[in-house]
Amino acid sequence: MNRIRLAKIFVAGVVLLLLVLTVNARPEYLRLYAADPLSRPEMRSQCATCHLNPAGGGERNAFGKAFATAGFRITDDLRKQFPDRFAVPEPLQTALPVTFVQGSDSQAMVEINGKKFLIDTKTRSIKEVAESRSGEPITTASNPTPAATAAPASSDESKAYQQIDVRLISLPTGKPIPKGSLWTDFTHRFPFGDYDVTDSAGLFGLDGFAVPSFGFIYGVTDRIQVGAYRSPGTLGAPILLYAGASLLDEHRGHPLTAMARIGLEGRDNFQRNFTTSLELTLARSITSRAQLYVVPTLSLNNRSLNAAPSQNLPGETTFALGIGGAVNIRPSVALMAEANFRVNEQGRFGSTRPAFGFGIEKASISKRHAFSLVFSNGAGTTFAQRSATRASLLGSFADESLKGMTIGFNLSRRLF
Repeated sequence: MNRIRLAKIFVAGVVLLLLVLTVNARPEYLRLYAADPLSRPEMRSQCATCHLNPAGGGERNAFGKAFATAGFRITDDLRKQFPDRFAVPEPLQTALPVTFVQGSDSQAMVEINGKKFLIDTKTRSIKEVAESRSGEPITTASNPTPAATAAPASSDESKAYQQIDVRLISLPTGKPIPKGSLWTDFTHRFPFGDYDVTDSAGLFGLDGFAVPSFGFIYGVTDRIQVGAYRSPGTLGAPILLYAGASLLDEHRGHPLTAMARIGLEGRDNFQRNFTTSLELTLARSITSRAQLYVVPTLSLNNRSLNAAPSQNLPGETTFALGIGGAVNIRPSVALMAEANFRVNEQGRFGSTRPAFGFGIEKASISKRHAFSLVFSNGAGTTFAQRSATRASLLGSFADESLKGMTIGFNLSRRLF
Protein backbone atom coordinates (compact mmCIF):
# COMPACT_ATOMS: atom_id res chain seq x y z
CA MET A 1 0.00 0.00 0.00
CA ASN A 2 2.79 2.27 0.87
CA ARG A 3 4.60 1.33 -2.34
CA ILE A 4 1.52 2.12 -4.47
CA ARG A 5 1.10 5.46 -2.74
CA LEU A 6 4.77 6.24 -3.22
CA ALA A 7 4.54 5.38 -6.92
CA LYS A 8 1.53 7.63 -7.35
CA ILE A 9 3.35 10.50 -5.64
CA PHE A 10 6.40 9.98 -7.89
CA VAL A 11 4.31 9.96 -11.09
CA ALA A 12 2.42 13.05 -9.98
CA GLY A 13 5.70 14.80 -9.23
CA VAL A 14 7.11 13.99 -12.66
CA VAL A 15 3.95 15.22 -14.37
CA LEU A 16 3.97 18.40 -12.28
CA LEU A 17 7.64 18.97 -13.11
CA LEU A 18 7.01 18.53 -16.83
CA LEU A 19 4.04 20.87 -16.60
CA VAL A 20 6.09 23.51 -14.83
CA LEU A 21 8.90 23.25 -17.37
CA THR A 22 6.42 23.53 -20.22
CA VAL A 23 4.66 26.55 -18.69
CA ASN A 24 7.95 28.31 -17.94
CA ALA A 25 9.57 27.68 -21.33
CA ARG A 26 6.67 28.55 -23.59
CA PRO A 27 6.01 32.12 -22.37
CA GLU A 28 9.74 32.88 -22.40
CA TYR A 29 10.14 32.05 -26.09
CA LEU A 30 6.84 33.71 -26.95
CA ARG A 31 8.04 36.88 -25.24
CA LEU A 32 11.13 36.87 -27.46
CA TYR A 33 8.89 36.73 -30.52
CA ALA A 34 6.51 39.40 -29.16
CA ALA A 35 9.43 41.74 -28.39
CA ASP A 36 10.45 41.85 -32.05
CA PRO A 37 9.10 45.12 -33.58
CA LEU A 38 8.22 43.34 -36.85
CA SER A 39 6.26 40.49 -35.26
CA ARG A 40 2.58 40.49 -36.11
CA PRO A 41 0.56 41.84 -33.14
CA GLU A 42 -2.25 39.29 -33.52
CA MET A 43 0.19 36.39 -32.99
CA ARG A 44 2.19 37.73 -30.04
CA SER A 45 0.00 35.95 -27.46
CA GLN A 46 -0.85 32.72 -29.35
CA CYS A 47 0.80 29.41 -28.52
CA ALA A 48 0.05 28.32 -32.08
CA THR A 49 2.79 30.69 -33.18
CA CYS A 50 5.32 27.91 -32.46
CA HIS A 51 3.22 24.77 -31.75
CA LEU A 52 0.78 22.60 -33.69
CA ASN A 53 -1.49 22.46 -30.65
CA PRO A 54 -3.29 25.84 -30.24
CA ALA A 55 -3.13 25.28 -26.47
CA GLY A 56 0.65 25.03 -26.61
CA GLY A 57 3.06 22.24 -25.80
CA GLY A 58 3.74 19.19 -27.86
CA GLU A 59 5.21 19.14 -31.34
CA ARG A 60 6.42 22.41 -32.85
CA ASN A 61 5.24 23.69 -36.22
CA ALA A 62 7.58 24.73 -39.03
CA PHE A 63 8.23 28.15 -37.51
CA GLY A 64 8.84 26.69 -34.05
CA LYS A 65 11.40 24.26 -35.47
CA ALA A 66 13.16 26.99 -37.45
CA PHE A 67 13.10 29.22 -34.35
CA ALA A 68 14.77 26.45 -32.31
CA THR A 69 17.34 25.82 -35.09
CA ALA A 70 18.23 29.55 -35.00
CA GLY A 71 19.04 29.19 -31.31
CA PHE A 72 15.74 30.76 -30.26
CA ARG A 73 16.79 34.08 -31.83
CA ILE A 74 14.85 36.25 -34.28
CA THR A 75 16.99 36.71 -37.42
CA ASP A 76 16.49 38.44 -40.78
CA ASP A 77 16.39 35.06 -42.52
CA LEU A 78 13.68 33.93 -40.14
CA ARG A 79 11.60 37.03 -40.90
CA LYS A 80 11.97 36.54 -44.65
CA GLN A 81 11.20 32.81 -44.42
CA PHE A 82 7.95 33.36 -42.48
CA PRO A 83 6.19 36.48 -43.78
CA ASP A 84 3.00 35.27 -42.08
CA ARG A 85 4.73 35.79 -38.72
CA PHE A 86 6.43 39.13 -39.51
CA ALA A 87 5.49 42.37 -41.31
CA VAL A 88 8.60 42.96 -43.43
CA PRO A 89 8.53 46.38 -45.22
CA GLU A 90 9.20 46.65 -48.92
CA PRO A 91 12.59 48.11 -49.89
CA LEU A 92 12.32 51.89 -50.26
CA GLN A 93 14.76 52.07 -53.15
CA THR A 94 12.29 50.42 -55.49
CA ALA A 95 9.76 53.20 -54.82
CA LEU A 96 12.15 56.18 -54.71
CA PRO A 97 14.80 55.99 -57.48
CA VAL A 98 16.13 59.45 -56.50
CA THR A 99 19.61 60.52 -55.38
CA PHE A 100 20.54 64.09 -54.42
CA VAL A 101 23.62 65.75 -55.90
CA GLN A 102 26.24 66.37 -53.22
CA GLY A 103 27.06 70.05 -52.66
CA SER A 104 23.88 71.29 -54.37
CA ASP A 105 20.62 72.39 -52.79
CA SER A 106 18.63 72.25 -56.03
CA GLN A 107 19.73 69.17 -58.02
CA ALA A 108 18.60 65.56 -57.93
CA MET A 109 19.27 62.50 -60.12
CA VAL A 110 16.25 60.38 -61.09
CA GLU A 111 16.41 56.99 -62.82
CA ILE A 112 13.44 56.05 -65.00
CA ASN A 113 13.36 52.91 -67.20
CA GLY A 114 17.12 52.55 -67.03
CA LYS A 115 17.81 56.19 -68.00
CA LYS A 116 19.14 58.87 -65.65
CA PHE A 117 17.92 62.47 -65.60
CA LEU A 118 19.37 65.48 -63.80
CA ILE A 119 16.61 67.74 -62.41
CA ASP A 120 17.38 71.27 -61.24
CA THR A 121 14.64 73.13 -59.35
CA LYS A 122 16.40 76.52 -59.54
CA THR A 123 16.79 76.65 -63.31
CA ARG A 124 13.72 74.42 -63.95
CA SER A 125 15.70 72.23 -66.33
CA ILE A 126 15.85 68.49 -66.99
CA LYS A 127 18.86 66.80 -68.59
CA GLU A 128 19.41 63.21 -69.57
CA VAL A 129 22.83 62.02 -68.44
CA ALA A 130 24.94 58.95 -69.00
CA GLU A 131 27.84 57.57 -67.00
CA SER A 132 31.40 57.41 -68.30
CA ARG A 133 33.75 54.59 -67.44
CA SER A 134 34.90 56.55 -64.41
CA GLY A 135 31.31 56.82 -63.20
CA GLU A 136 31.07 60.60 -63.79
CA PRO A 137 27.79 61.87 -65.30
CA ILE A 138 27.94 63.09 -68.92
CA THR A 139 25.16 65.24 -70.36
CA THR A 140 23.75 63.59 -73.48
CA ALA A 141 20.55 65.53 -74.07
CA SER A 142 18.73 68.50 -72.70
CA ASN A 143 15.07 69.31 -72.28
CA PRO A 144 14.87 72.75 -70.67
CA THR A 145 11.63 74.43 -69.82
CA PRO A 146 10.99 77.99 -71.06
CA ALA A 147 12.06 79.40 -67.70
CA ALA A 148 15.41 77.66 -68.04
CA THR A 149 16.37 79.72 -71.08
CA ALA A 150 16.61 82.84 -68.93
CA ALA A 151 18.99 81.16 -66.47
CA PRO A 152 20.91 78.40 -68.29
CA ALA A 153 22.20 75.54 -66.20
CA SER A 154 25.58 73.88 -66.48
CA SER A 155 26.88 70.42 -65.73
CA ASP A 156 29.61 72.23 -63.75
CA GLU A 157 27.04 73.69 -61.34
CA SER A 158 27.61 70.96 -58.76
CA LYS A 159 31.32 71.88 -58.74
CA ALA A 160 30.62 75.38 -57.39
CA TYR A 161 31.54 76.08 -53.78
CA GLN A 162 28.54 76.57 -51.49
CA GLN A 163 29.17 79.42 -49.07
CA ILE A 164 26.88 79.45 -46.03
CA ASP A 165 27.75 82.73 -44.29
CA VAL A 166 27.32 86.18 -45.82
CA ARG A 167 30.85 86.98 -44.62
CA LEU A 168 34.31 85.50 -44.82
CA ILE A 169 35.92 87.24 -41.82
CA SER A 170 34.74 90.77 -42.57
CA LEU A 171 34.67 90.65 -46.37
CA PRO A 172 31.36 89.73 -48.08
CA THR A 173 31.15 86.35 -49.80
CA GLY A 174 28.65 87.32 -52.49
CA LYS A 175 26.16 84.74 -51.23
CA PRO A 176 22.83 85.26 -53.03
CA ILE A 177 19.83 85.77 -50.75
CA PRO A 178 16.75 83.84 -51.95
CA LYS A 179 13.59 85.81 -52.64
CA GLY A 180 11.48 86.39 -49.55
CA SER A 181 14.11 85.14 -47.09
CA LEU A 182 15.37 87.12 -44.09
CA TRP A 183 18.89 86.60 -42.70
CA THR A 184 20.64 87.91 -39.59
CA ASP A 185 24.23 89.18 -39.77
CA PHE A 186 25.89 89.35 -36.36
CA THR A 187 29.58 90.08 -35.68
CA HIS A 188 31.39 90.29 -32.36
CA ARG A 189 34.96 91.42 -31.79
CA PHE A 190 36.97 91.54 -28.55
CA PRO A 191 40.03 93.41 -29.66
CA PHE A 192 40.05 96.95 -29.00
CA GLY A 193 41.08 98.00 -25.55
CA ASP A 194 44.81 98.36 -25.06
CA TYR A 195 44.94 95.03 -23.26
CA ASP A 196 48.55 94.24 -24.27
CA VAL A 197 49.80 97.14 -22.11
CA THR A 198 47.66 96.64 -19.01
CA ASP A 199 47.66 92.85 -19.08
CA SER A 200 49.99 90.77 -21.20
CA ALA A 201 47.71 87.75 -20.65
CA GLY A 202 44.64 89.47 -22.06
CA LEU A 203 43.60 86.28 -23.88
CA PHE A 204 43.25 87.83 -27.33
CA GLY A 205 41.20 90.76 -26.09
CA LEU A 206 38.67 88.91 -23.95
CA ASP A 207 39.73 91.08 -21.01
CA GLY A 208 39.05 94.27 -22.98
CA PHE A 209 35.81 95.75 -24.20
CA ALA A 210 33.90 94.19 -27.09
CA VAL A 211 32.49 95.56 -30.35
CA PRO A 212 29.23 93.79 -31.32
CA SER A 213 27.40 94.70 -34.54
CA PHE A 214 24.08 93.43 -35.82
CA GLY A 215 21.99 93.60 -39.00
CA PHE A 216 19.40 92.02 -41.29
CA ILE A 217 19.40 91.11 -44.99
CA TYR A 218 16.23 90.54 -47.02
CA GLY A 219 15.91 88.99 -50.48
CA VAL A 220 13.66 91.21 -52.60
CA THR A 221 14.17 88.83 -55.54
CA ASP A 222 16.57 85.97 -56.08
CA ARG A 223 19.09 88.54 -57.37
CA ILE A 224 18.33 91.72 -55.41
CA GLN A 225 18.81 92.17 -51.68
CA VAL A 226 18.55 95.01 -49.17
CA GLY A 227 20.01 95.28 -45.70
CA ALA A 228 20.52 97.35 -42.56
CA TYR A 229 23.44 97.08 -40.13
CA ARG A 230 24.60 98.93 -36.99
CA SER A 231 27.88 99.07 -35.07
CA PRO A 232 28.26 100.42 -31.51
CA GLY A 233 29.35 103.84 -30.27
CA THR A 234 32.95 102.67 -29.96
CA LEU A 235 33.12 102.94 -33.75
CA GLY A 236 30.97 106.08 -33.99
CA ALA A 237 27.56 104.37 -33.82
CA PRO A 238 27.22 104.03 -37.62
CA ILE A 239 24.03 102.75 -39.23
CA LEU A 240 24.52 101.24 -42.68
CA LEU A 241 21.73 100.95 -45.26
CA TYR A 242 22.54 99.12 -48.48
CA ALA A 243 21.26 97.32 -51.54
CA GLY A 244 22.93 94.65 -53.65
CA ALA A 245 22.44 92.86 -56.94
CA SER A 246 23.70 89.42 -57.94
CA LEU A 247 25.24 89.88 -61.40
CA LEU A 248 26.69 86.39 -61.89
CA ASP A 249 26.28 83.14 -59.99
CA GLU A 250 28.38 79.99 -60.36
CA HIS A 251 25.38 77.94 -59.25
CA ARG A 252 23.56 79.17 -62.35
CA GLY A 253 26.35 78.00 -64.64
CA HIS A 254 28.30 81.28 -64.82
CA PRO A 255 32.14 81.20 -64.75
CA LEU A 256 32.25 83.12 -61.45
CA THR A 257 30.06 84.78 -58.83
CA ALA A 258 29.77 88.58 -58.91
CA MET A 259 27.74 90.82 -56.64
CA ALA A 260 27.61 94.64 -56.63
CA ARG A 261 26.44 96.58 -53.57
CA ILE A 262 26.01 100.24 -52.69
CA GLY A 263 25.75 101.46 -49.11
CA LEU A 264 25.21 104.66 -47.20
CA GLU A 265 26.34 104.77 -43.58
CA GLY A 266 25.91 107.67 -41.18
CA ARG A 267 27.51 107.94 -37.77
CA ASP A 268 25.81 109.04 -34.56
CA ASN A 269 22.87 106.80 -35.53
CA PHE A 270 22.61 108.05 -39.10
CA GLN A 271 22.70 111.76 -38.22
CA ARG A 272 26.07 113.00 -39.60
CA ASN A 273 29.42 112.07 -41.16
CA PHE A 274 27.85 110.13 -44.03
CA THR A 275 29.96 107.82 -46.18
CA THR A 276 28.88 106.32 -49.51
CA SER A 277 30.50 103.02 -50.48
CA LEU A 278 30.53 101.07 -53.73
CA GLU A 279 31.82 97.52 -53.73
CA LEU A 280 32.09 94.51 -56.03
CA THR A 281 32.49 90.97 -54.76
CA LEU A 282 34.09 88.49 -57.17
CA ALA A 283 34.28 84.81 -56.19
CA ARG A 284 35.67 81.84 -58.10
CA SER A 285 35.37 78.20 -56.99
CA ILE A 286 38.28 75.78 -57.07
CA THR A 287 36.28 72.57 -57.15
CA SER A 288 33.35 72.35 -54.75
CA ARG A 289 35.65 72.47 -51.70
CA ALA A 290 37.34 75.87 -52.04
CA GLN A 291 36.68 79.39 -53.25
CA LEU A 292 38.76 82.56 -53.76
CA TYR A 293 37.49 86.14 -53.30
CA VAL A 294 38.46 89.58 -54.60
CA VAL A 295 36.56 92.59 -53.18
CA PRO A 296 37.38 96.15 -54.32
CA THR A 297 35.60 98.87 -52.28
CA LEU A 298 35.43 102.64 -52.88
CA SER A 299 34.28 104.72 -49.87
CA LEU A 300 33.58 108.44 -50.40
CA ASN A 301 33.92 110.82 -47.42
CA ASN A 302 35.29 108.18 -45.10
CA ARG A 303 36.60 108.99 -41.60
CA SER A 304 38.92 107.45 -39.05
CA LEU A 305 37.41 104.98 -36.59
CA ASN A 306 38.23 107.20 -33.61
CA ALA A 307 36.64 110.34 -35.08
CA ALA A 308 34.16 112.00 -32.74
CA PRO A 309 30.67 110.93 -33.93
CA SER A 310 28.96 114.04 -32.56
CA GLN A 311 30.98 116.42 -34.80
CA ASN A 312 30.68 117.02 -38.51
CA LEU A 313 34.16 116.22 -39.84
CA PRO A 314 35.62 116.37 -43.34
CA GLY A 315 36.15 113.01 -45.01
CA GLU A 316 38.61 111.36 -47.36
CA THR A 317 38.18 108.88 -50.17
CA THR A 318 39.29 105.36 -49.25
CA PHE A 319 40.00 102.73 -51.87
CA ALA A 320 40.42 99.22 -50.43
CA LEU A 321 41.24 95.94 -52.13
CA GLY A 322 40.30 92.79 -50.25
CA ILE A 323 41.38 89.23 -51.08
CA GLY A 324 40.46 86.01 -49.31
CA GLY A 325 39.73 82.32 -49.52
CA ALA A 326 37.79 79.49 -47.91
CA VAL A 327 38.40 75.73 -48.03
CA ASN A 328 36.23 72.95 -46.62
CA ILE A 329 38.07 70.46 -44.43
CA ARG A 330 34.77 68.66 -43.76
CA PRO A 331 31.39 68.98 -45.50
CA SER A 332 30.20 71.52 -42.90
CA VAL A 333 33.54 72.92 -41.63
CA ALA A 334 35.66 75.50 -43.48
CA LEU A 335 38.94 77.32 -42.86
CA MET A 336 39.02 80.98 -43.97
CA ALA A 337 41.55 83.78 -44.36
CA GLU A 338 41.48 87.32 -45.77
CA ALA A 339 43.47 90.56 -46.11
CA ASN A 340 42.09 94.00 -46.93
CA PHE A 341 44.50 96.70 -48.20
CA ARG A 342 43.85 100.45 -48.17
CA VAL A 343 45.57 101.46 -51.39
CA ASN A 344 45.60 105.28 -51.20
CA GLU A 345 47.58 107.06 -48.48
CA GLN A 346 44.87 109.63 -47.62
CA GLY A 347 42.36 106.92 -46.78
CA ARG A 348 44.51 104.95 -44.32
CA PHE A 349 44.00 107.22 -41.27
CA GLY A 350 47.10 106.01 -39.46
CA SER A 351 46.98 102.36 -40.56
CA THR A 352 50.24 101.10 -42.07
CA ARG A 353 49.28 97.45 -42.49
CA PRO A 354 46.29 95.76 -44.11
CA ALA A 355 43.39 94.53 -42.03
CA PHE A 356 43.71 90.75 -42.03
CA GLY A 357 42.27 87.74 -40.27
CA PHE A 358 41.59 84.03 -40.32
CA GLY A 359 38.99 81.74 -38.81
CA ILE A 360 37.05 78.48 -38.83
CA GLU A 361 33.38 78.18 -39.78
CA LYS A 362 30.85 75.51 -38.76
CA ALA A 363 27.62 75.30 -40.74
CA SER A 364 24.45 73.51 -39.70
CA ILE A 365 23.25 70.48 -41.63
CA SER A 366 20.31 72.49 -42.95
CA LYS A 367 22.71 75.18 -44.31
CA ARG A 368 20.56 77.84 -42.64
CA HIS A 369 22.96 78.70 -39.83
CA ALA A 370 26.72 79.33 -39.58
CA PHE A 371 29.07 80.13 -36.71
CA SER A 372 32.62 81.36 -37.32
CA LEU A 373 35.39 81.74 -34.74
CA VAL A 374 37.71 84.43 -36.12
CA PHE A 375 40.95 86.26 -35.31
CA SER A 376 41.70 89.67 -36.84
CA ASN A 377 43.56 92.94 -36.34
CA GLY A 378 40.56 95.02 -37.43
CA ALA A 379 37.61 96.47 -35.57
CA GLY A 380 35.06 97.66 -38.13
CA THR A 381 32.73 95.46 -40.14
CA THR A 382 30.75 98.00 -42.22
CA PHE A 383 31.60 98.69 -45.87
CA ALA A 384 33.79 101.70 -45.05
CA GLN A 385 35.28 100.49 -41.76
CA ARG A 386 36.25 96.86 -42.36
CA SER A 387 39.56 97.74 -44.08
CA ALA A 388 40.80 99.71 -41.03
CA THR A 389 43.13 98.16 -38.44
CA ARG A 390 43.38 98.77 -34.69
CA ALA A 391 45.65 101.76 -35.37
CA SER A 392 42.74 103.67 -36.89
CA LEU A 393 40.90 103.26 -33.58
CA LEU A 394 43.63 103.35 -30.93
CA GLY A 395 46.32 105.41 -32.64
CA SER A 396 49.66 104.66 -34.24
CA PHE A 397 50.98 102.94 -31.09
CA ALA A 398 48.51 100.05 -31.55
CA ASP A 399 50.01 96.76 -32.70
CA GLU A 400 48.81 95.87 -36.21
CA SER A 401 50.95 92.72 -36.56
CA LEU A 402 50.07 89.12 -35.69
CA LYS A 403 50.59 89.96 -32.03
CA GLY A 404 47.78 92.50 -32.30
CA MET A 405 45.24 89.97 -33.57
CA THR A 406 42.27 89.46 -31.32
CA ILE A 407 39.40 87.04 -31.07
CA GLY A 408 35.82 87.37 -32.29
CA PHE A 409 32.99 85.50 -33.97
CA ASN A 410 30.39 85.80 -36.72
CA LEU A 411 26.84 84.43 -36.70
CA SER A 412 24.44 84.24 -39.62
CA ARG A 413 21.01 82.68 -39.58
CA ARG A 414 18.17 82.38 -42.04
CA LEU A 415 15.03 83.24 -40.08
CA PHE A 416 12.59 82.36 -42.88
